[in-house]
Amino acid sequence: MRNKYLFVLLAAGIVLSSFMVKPKPKAVLAPAAPNVTVTDDGPTYTLANGYITIKVNKRTGDLTSVKTPKTVTPNVELMGYKSGHHAGYWEQSPALAAREVTAITIDPAKVNGDRGEVSIKGYSDGKSILGANPTAAGQGGGLIADLEIRYTLERGAHGLYTYAIFTHQDTYPAGSVGESRFGAKLSGMVFDWLSIDEKRNAMMPTGKDWDEGDDLNMKEARRLTTGVHKGRAEHKYDYSARQSAIPAFGWSSTKEKVGFYLINPSFEYLSSGPRHYELTGHLDDGDGGDPTILDYWRGTHYGGSMLPFADKEPWTKVVGPIFIYVPTGNTPQALFEDAKKQAKIEQARWPYNWVKDVDYTPATERATVKGKMKLVDAQAPSLKFTNLLVGLAHPDEPEPPRRPRPERPPVETAAPVTVAPVTPPAPADTPKLLANGKRANRGTYLPPRQAGARPAFNFPPQAMNWQNDAKYYQFWAEGAADGSFSITNVRPGIYQLHAIADGVLGAYDATATVTIMPSQKLDLGTIEWKPVRYGQQIFEIGIPNRSASEFFKGDDHWHWGMYIEYAKYFPNDVNFTVGKSNPAKDWYIYHVPHDTDFKPTGQDQGRATPWTINFTMPENAPASGKATLRFGIAGSGARSLGIAVNGKDLGPFTDIGGGGANMVRDGIEGTWVERKFNFDASLLKPGQNSIVLTVPAGNVTSGICYDVIRLEVEK
Repeated sequence: MRNKYLFVLLAAGIVLSSFMVKPKPKAVLAPAAPNVTVTDDGPTYTLANGYITIKVNKRTGDLTSVKTPKTVTPNVELMGYKSGHHAGYWEQSPALAAREVTAITIDPAKVNGDRGEVSIKGYSDGKSILGANPTAAGQGGGLIADLEIRYTLERGAHGLYTYAIFTHQDTYPAGSVGESRFGAKLSGMVFDWLSIDEKRNAMMPTGKDWDEGDDLNMKEARRLTTGVHKGRAEHKYDYSARQSAIPAFGWSSTKEKVGFYLINPSFEYLSSGPRHYELTGHLDDGDGGDPTILDYWRGTHYGGSMLPFADKEPWTKVVGPIFIYVPTGNTPQALFEDAKKQAKIEQARWPYNWVKDVDYTPATERATVKGKMKLVDAQAPSLKFTNLLVGLAHPDEPEPPRRPRPERPPVETAAPVTVAPVTPPAPADTPKLLANGKRANRGTYLPPRQAGARPAFNFPPQAMNWQNDAKYYQFWAEGAADGSFSITNVRPGIYQLHAIADGVLGAYDATATVTIMPSQKLDLGTIEWKPVRYGQQIFEIGIPNRSASEFFKGDDHWHWGMYIEYAKYFPNDVNFTVGKSNPAKDWYIYHVPHDTDFKPTGQDQGRATPWTINFTMPENAPASGKATLRFGIAGSGARSLGIAVNGKDLGPFTDIGGGGANMVRDGIEGTWVERKFNFDASLLKPGQNSIVLTVPAGNVTSGICYDVIRLEVEK
């Protein structure tokens, strides 16, 4: 019995000891991440933090090397040197500036090794910093502005930051900034997987596959004849995306288990508002086809943007900092998920507190603007906001008068004339061939030669508005279903308030400006949005959402040649009955000439394409007055549109507008415009009616990408 009690006491002691406070063992601290170092190597700067080592060219500002010991092959070079502009770069370079200054703008020794930063700055001194022959789109006259490029590395960071500062001083003449971006050509020996979004996240062809491919109807597209995607048309625009929807995107490696992703912590410095589509990543279209990643801040695609400055106009813009994330040790899918998580971390840190000595408003001086949009529309009293976006942008400029596109005169057929054969002159240069026998540089744009250089491409003059503005900052936020919104981190300034939402044709554009003061918390209260109406709505095809996403192939449009496919899907053209037909099946994303050639290269012509809309006039509809056919256009390449109402031809409609070459770039939204066509409502009749819209014959890319078509009749 005594042994029994001893056993019970011993057991109790063991149990009690597990709840007793024990002396804490000495904490074992994780080793601190190594200090950041910056080394001046003469022609380059080297920045390192133990995880990543980068090199920056002190003349061009290019990111010439990125390495990490954490790759499967330690310190394998991640930058590409086969095609295009090698390695990492900003579109414009300070290399040819009148004066150039390099500096260590953050010395790690002065900040406990926590951070290092280098700067390469070119001063214009009133002359172009791009030399005699600028090649960027919209860059006529060169870049008469100072340009500073910075790279920053933090302790323990698995990536680096880069940003550019453009400055037009008040002594400089007028000029502009052309197409501009940060981009990188990556090593094709390392990277093989591209991740843009959930639907474009896969293994890519190789540069060799690109070189072996057969040319299609543009230098950016080829039919692959080798590799895992043999038979596919490879087109760099198939990876374009809405920039605000992809805060992280990039390449990764199945072999080296490393990623290279671009992260925009904020979209305030990008152009054209929250709906802008742009190029992202692809194979370079030059020989060798290096993996390419691009972050456009002044885009020229899908409608594009503009950035002019006047004579002696003071202006500056800080583009970035952009975070270049280089995670390691996992599969492409896992690395992409990691990058998207990192994007949220970077967004939460914005604005960064370490950006100094440039025009970058710190968090303590940024404002918050809130309010509530209230939709006032008697014809849609129960409409709830969906995908409401509310933004502050530089005030829109007034639109210049529009001149309708002239109709091309019909081509006259002349009698054949016998002409003596002429022997063409021998080419000045023998074309260079690749090892596979195909012509070299067939996909690369080569800068013009000094002698007889052709001028750089320039866009026609246009008024600046939030859809094409790259000059100023924009601040947008998603609104709730009840219309409430809060826009944070707004820089002080003078703005115009805008709003767009699915289901509402047009936009809210405030008639008055709003001045934002530093650190202000501004409540705009309830704002009434009264959409424009021209009368009783008779029908609407599509959803006003600035996109063709709800139409057939709207969810699967990023493939070369969708304008050719139309004739296969709709051999008898579109015949749509309102209230019966399904837009997702019976209305195509592109209204284009009906292909009659079916060439394998896509260099096709098509016949005129009539689309028929059948609809019923309600009993209470007005029988006289003005009828308005309203078009929301998400992109256009057509010069005219034939319109017939109940068999009566009303002549070609030439005031189409829109732009961005959506169809040839496989897109379904570009710079959005609304156009209206008026006709006498007496042409309509009670009961069944029809309207036929006809795109004229021509190249199969010269059509219209509709957002919505609505008929309203004046009461």
